[in-house]
Amino acid sequence: MKKTLFLLAALALTTVGTSFAQTTPATTSMVKARKQAPKSPTQKADRHAGKMAKELGLTADQEAKVEQLLLSRQQESAALKTKYGTNKKAGRPEMKAAHERYEAQMKTILTPEQFAKLGQMKADHHNHGKMKAGDKMKMKA
Repeated sequence: MKKTLFLLAALALTTVGTSFAQTTPATTSMVKARKQAPKSPTQKADRHAGKMAKELGLTADQEAKVEQLLLSRQQESAALKTKYGTNKKAGRPEMKAAHERYEAQMKTILTPEQFAKLGQMKADHHNHGKMKAGDKMKMKA
C-alpha cells in the first residue's frame, strides 16, 4: 500500500514538474512583434524598396522610382481591401489588374537582368517552406 501511494505521489510530482518545464519564453519575439504598431504604407514601401535596392543593385534613381511605385501599390491595395473587406472574390479582378499594372511599370524601371532576378526572388519566396512532391513521399514512408 505504501509503495503504491509513493509511486502515485512520484508520478504526480513528475507530471506537474514537466508541465511547468514546458512553458518557455520562446514566444517573446512574437509578443514583441504584436506590440509594435502596424507599419504605414510609406514605411512598408521604404523598407521594401531598400531591400530591393540591396538585392538587385538598384541605382539611386531606380530606387526612388521603385519606392514611389511600391507606395502607390500599397495605397491602392489598402483601398481595395477596404472596399471589398472580407469578400476577396469580388475584388480579385481589380487586384489582378492592379498587379499587372504594377508588373508592367516595374519592368520599365528595372533592367531585364534585374527584372529576371526579381522574378526569381519572388519564386523563391513563394516556394519557401513548401514541400516538393518527393519530400512528401519521404515523409509518408
